Amino acid sequence: MDERDLLIYRLLRKNGRMKMSEIARELGISHPSARERLEKLERRGDLRVQALLNIRKRNFVSAVVNLKVRSMDEAEKLADVFARCPRTVFVATTTGKYNLNLALIAESYSALEATIENTIRPMESVKEMDVSLGSSPAYPEFVDFKLEPTRKVAPCGKVCTECYIYGRKCSGCLATVYFMGLKGSRK
Repeated sequence: MDERDLLIYRLLRKNGRMKMSEIARELGISHPSARERLEKLERRGDLRVQALLNIRKRNFVSAVVNLKVRSMDEAEKLADVFARCPRTVFVATTTGKYNLNLALIAESYSALEATIENTIRPMESVKEMDVSLGSSPAYPEFVDFKLEPTRKVAPCGKVCTECYIYGRKCSGCLATVYFMGLKGSRK
């Protein structure tokens, strides 16, 4: 990425709906050249313009979950599983006492609890877990909250209607047709 590419990123970071003519003017190049640069950045996977949800305004809550998994191979496999979880905003394999680190967000503490206790804790390869619950994150305020209720089976393999807390403490997985909607309040 050169200086002009970085400027495109900075401009779109401030306003993802900025008009191409404004971007071109800021760059000092033609409208077609600016469009071509943006399209090249998107094709290469260097940049993506998307809608983000304001989780602080919706009063979402957070959790940091550190997992000790049997092996790094298992940690990498679980990282792929958690990357598909709609409540995961960060996942990384790590070194030290724990070998997998997750950051989760949810519309309520009960939704976080359901994710942690009914999905993560029962996993056979999870040997130890350290959980820190928190309020709405101070940063980032906006996140890619993967709200796509189109499946019957959650990305983790669970079926909401088979869970004993579904409908009582949990509104379901955001990736399933069973999701009951965002309330935006902590429960």
